[in-house]
Amino acid sequence: MKKIIIISGAERFLDFSACKVPPDVSIAGFSATDGEKPESLEVLIFARFEDYEETYLQCKEKGLFLYSFVIFGTVPDDYAERFKELQTISDIRTSPLVGVELEFTINKSFKAMEVLRLLLENEQKTAAMLEDTRQDQDDLINIGRFLSIERNPQKLLSLILYLSKKITGADAGSIYLVEEGDNGEKRLRFKVSETFGKDIALAEFVIPLNKNSIAGYVGVTAKVLNIPDAYRVSELNIGLTHNTSFDKNNNYITRSMLVVPMLNYIDEVIGVIQLINSKEDFAKPSDGNTAFSVRLDTKEDFDRYVVPFDEKYNELLQAVASQAAIAIENNTMMIQIQTQFEEFVKASVNAVEARDPATSGHSFRVAAICVALAKAVNEIEDGYLGQFNFNDTALKELEFAAILHDFGKVYIDLNIFRKEKKLFPKDLDGLMMRMDYFYRCVELSLYASNIKPENNPILEKIKEIKEKVKRLNEPDVVDSLSDNIIDDIIKDIEAVPCYYPNGRPMNVFTESDKENLSIKRGSLNKEERKEIETHVMHTYNFVKRIPWPAGYKNIPEIALRHHEKLNGGGYPDGLNGRESMMLQSRIMAIADIYDALASPDRPYKKSVPRDKIMKILREEADKGSLDSDLVDVFLDKKVYGILGNSGSQI
Repeated sequence: MKKIIIISGAERFLDFSACKVPPDVSIAGFSATDGEKPESLEVLIFARFEDYEETYLQCKEKGLFLYSFVIFGTVPDDYAERFKELQTISDIRTSPLVGVELEFTINKSFKAMEVLRLLLENEQKTAAMLEDTRQDQDDLINIGRFLSIERNPQKLLSLILYLSKKITGADAGSIYLVEEGDNGEKRLRFKVSETFGKDIALAEFVIPLNKNSIAGYVGVTAKVLNIPDAYRVSELNIGLTHNTSFDKNNNYITRSMLVVPMLNYIDEVIGVIQLINSKEDFAKPSDGNTAFSVRLDTKEDFDRYVVPFDEKYNELLQAVASQAAIAIENNTMMIQIQTQFEEFVKASVNAVEARDPATSGHSFRVAAICVALAKAVNEIEDGYLGQFNFNDTALKELEFAAILHDFGKVYIDLNIFRKEKKLFPKDLDGLMMRMDYFYRCVELSLYASNIKPENNPILEKIKEIKEKVKRLNEPDVVDSLSDNIIDDIIKDIEAVPCYYPNGRPMNVFTESDKENLSIKRGSLNKEERKEIETHVMHTYNFVKRIPWPAGYKNIPEIALRHHEKLNGGGYPDGLNGRESMMLQSRIMAIADIYDALASPDRPYKKSVPRDKIMKILREEADKGSLDSDLVDVFLDKKVYGILGNSGSQI
């Protein structure tokens, strides 16, 4: 038997320097196959995706019998439809193979081909065996591809179990994963189970990782157990007995068992696959789907259909289990990295918000509203919003963008954030002192003119102006100040001369007082608001430096545009029209406004009643500031309910 590795344009993805190539394997070109009988070759081909079709046709032209591809690159979703022989690909990689991982891939691929050869060369097997073997080959080759796609941990385990049962014709099965307990001792956690013949719901549980149970024995010894009859397992003389409680509790009969360790690339057991009751009898015609089509309802069914697991599955399932182990570890590592990154982002935002306790939690509430509104959009099937749909990745992208949308505020003067009134306290105190001085000056001038100050209209006017200034200093969430109210106050003040003791005229109102008291909405003047508005660019410049994966590449742009308005009145670029910015930014604009109004903890305002917030959002949509379709969904679907009845609590 000649084993050959062919490298087709993929040299830069391979590093053999730390890889022990098996001594019976040679690295050569296609010329090494010339003059050889195709059935005497096992060929493993490393190729770029761009070279796959051409290299595959070479294999077909040479009549090669056993060959397998490891492809480097990204395969388009529609590729399988265009090229039906995609099953020749045993693995798809987007990163190089080096060291033990390359060695593992080589051994795994040739082991799979060796198992397949042994199966196909057995002339005593019937046509049913050959058909089943073909399906096993397809399943085995496809497993790596399936396992590399699935990201959900529970779905991944279910997929591993499903494919294992399909290959072996098993009626039932379960997967245990190795974990470390509080005392540091390793144990097996029962994670997933499925029985085709019965709907049996089982909760997670743990068992010791020792030789007292069948799964524990395999986990400790890392050996495959193929048990023809679980009720006679004692005949194997390995100190095991069958626990019959499951059978009794669920009216089931456990007969044949195949229990396989899941070994990672360093041959460490990370879990156990336990399959029960094979129904794959090669002496009978089969459609290759006996795992699903043959039901075990009665004792007669168990007697009639259950057979021992064929010995071929000992090694075949080891290959499956090894792939599963790598997939689980990769998945666990990816989840761990993602979790660590998410926690880092949240911790960073918490640190920023800690500078200003008044806005603490705002970013997370906005994120919750954004995700809820995006999910509400997913439910719409027609109209403008019917064309949009957010998958899990897009929802997570939006969530991250929302959590980080105010990160740039870390660069803004904290005093501006904490400005509760239009005037800073020291400025208001100064103005009030000047008003009091002004009052005394007028009062003294009246005494000097022998005029009684009691109920004097000028003094009463000064008192009135003083109270009016205090009211003017209170910010509002909507434009509520007329343009000439400050001018009228100034005229009234300037109509009465006031002097310092040295005779120099005194201006009661400074230019800063005039500017700040003229603020129509909120507590910030033009310069302060301009500085606040720079936070979106600070956010963008910070967030775009993070090396986001492809699915999250829009996060900087989404965060940048959350203060843009559809009528061009927003910032930083005054974009006009809803097609000028992403839907996610328009969603965040609504979420940001809602939480800013609903939150009771802003220094410049109290919590706005929900009915008033609804009115404000509707008015903003009518003015063309907000996306009216999104506002309709937000209000009609009561998306704001995600924050609870208080409007500010998640």
